[in-house]
Amino acid sequence: MRRLKRTILLVGLAIPLTGAFVSFNVGTARAESTSSTLLSVDLLSVDSASLAPEEKLAKAKEDLVRALDLSLKKVESLKNRLNELNFPEDSREQTLKNEALGDLDTYAEYYLNAKENLDKKGSLDEVKDLAKEIKEYRDTTYTPGVEETIRFILVFYNEEVLGVANDRFSKIGADIKKLDKLGVVREGDFQEKLDEVTSLLKEAADLQGEAKKIILATSTDPGKSEEPSAKDMIEQSLNNVKTVYGIFLELNQLVKEALGI
Repeated sequence: MRRLKRTILLVGLAIPLTGAFVSFNVGTARAESTSSTLLSVDLLSVDSASLAPEEKLAKAKEDLVRALDLSLKKVESLKNRLNELNFPEDSREQTLKNEALGDLDTYAEYYLNAKENLDKKGSLDEVKDLAKEIKEYRDTTYTPGVEETIRFILVFYNEEVLGVANDRFSKIGADIKKLDKLGVVREGDFQEKLDEVTSLLKEAADLQGEAKKIILATSTDPGKSEEPSAKDMIEQSLNNVKTVYGIFLELNQLVKEALGI
């Protein structure tokens, strides 16, 4: 019975990892969407006839500051994520990490300078022109760079998630074997689910490995498009792990039913 409780505990602890991945991506998408809205080059919200000229200017500056602050917050969040990754000093991974940190510092410097520049603007047209410049920088430099950094972070996050999933699967499988030896359950009753997890985790590991090769490549051909891309492979690998967690819950329920609890 103690072994069963241990199995249930292992399954329960698997859930927060998927939540962390979802919150990271949803939070990133939400910040990007909000920033994009606030950076609208037309700044239509400030052209209302009900606002005095100085109110329109103040509103335009306020919206642009909010957009810049969101981008600065995202940069800081990504720097924190990168700094959580530890690699050997002379490794390719460490080189790419340092490059990404340098790029993020450059983005932060640009946005801080833009905020200072914004303070000096005395007309709505000047603010609109600055917003256009910032949007162009975001579209051509910031967004592509941030997406590359996120892929780099996710490939190592995925590596960690896979390691935890494999470890928990091994422990759950071992617990089922022990329950089988005790005559409490039959391991064969769970074999289909266990085989499915094995297959999913193997595919997830293969996808992870291919994605990592692409991201760590020393050179890339800008004219060549990877199909599937590293991003696609990471997402599919993580989806496999998410499915595995669902099967862990099913196994938990099946064991409970077999024991009549």
